[in-house]
Amino acid sequence: MSNAPLSMSGAEQDRQAILVRAAWLYYKDHLTQAEIAERLFVSRATVGRLLDAARDQGIVRFEISADHLAAFELSVQIRDRYGLTDAIVVPRGASTETSRRTNERVAAAAAEYIKRFLKPGAVIGVGWGDTVTRVLLGLSRDSLEGVTIATVAGGINVYTRQVSALSTNGVNEHLRLIPAPLIASSASIAIALRQDASVTSVLELAEGAVATLTGIGSSKAAASSVRSGLFNQDQVDEFRALGAVGDMLGEWFDSAGTALVGAASDRKIGMSINQLREMPNVIGVAGGLDKLAAIAGALRGGYLDVLVTDEAVAELLLGGG
Repeated sequence: MSNAPLSMSGAEQDRQAILVRAAWLYYKDHLTQAEIAERLFVSRATVGRLLDAARDQGIVRFEISADHLAAFELSVQIRDRYGLTDAIVVPRGASTETSRRTNERVAAAAAEYIKRFLKPGAVIGVGWGDTVTRVLLGLSRDSLEGVTIATVAGGINVYTRQVSALSTNGVNEHLRLIPAPLIASSASIAIALRQDASVTSVLELAEGAVATLTGIGSSKAAASSVRSGLFNQDQVDEFRALGAVGDMLGEWFDSAGTALVGAASDRKIGMSINQLREMPNVIGVAGGLDKLAAIAGALRGGYLDVLVTDEAVAELLLGGG
């Protein structure tokens, strides 16, 4: 805030005072514009004009901290290094931040990013995962109007367990689900399910998505695929022995991003990661150092157009991944 110059007339000083008062109530006391209007005995529209004037006259100045500037620069470097359309890097949180909190912050950033694609008539493809679920639950009800969200892979059990139980934004009303598990119990059952019209109709819809959101899982101990019950630890250990560093859409890949044949791929229901590579605006959302190798592999494989991650991961990706 600045002081009014001494050369101001009485009317100018009165004008300056009301600008300062409105700016203080809004930016410092965090009142809404409606609350400020009541306090100052003016209309809400007048409050908006007062705040605009306060910014124009330099009464209020915005600065981005060095920490945030560093995170922005990381975004540009990640984008350029890996040939992405975009990269969103969430600034480093507290030193005591848990992996759960990191996922929440990364998901919140992804929810903000994907809003640019949310228009009436748009189809958004999604592959299940904890962070992806957080993204969907973080979207506003208004932003989903007229939008269809189509799953690109099976996982009806994830929907039943997470989205339907937690949704307060109505996202479940916009979902078109593949009515099948992500991984079938046998290859023969998977073949039959892939040919079922209820599965193919959703996949055909998802193939027309303007953007596709996918999580990235790790092959490390206590991986999300184990926690969710998709695979057991022995299976993940076996995949890791084959060279797996991570998975997307239930399909495993190595450090170069090459899909691993035989790592349950014959039992998977849904779009393959090679098909995913051909989709427009594929947004990978994942954070935490335990997923570093998986994220690096997904980037090297060329599966992603956009990466949303955290600052610690971004720094190591630039250091060689």
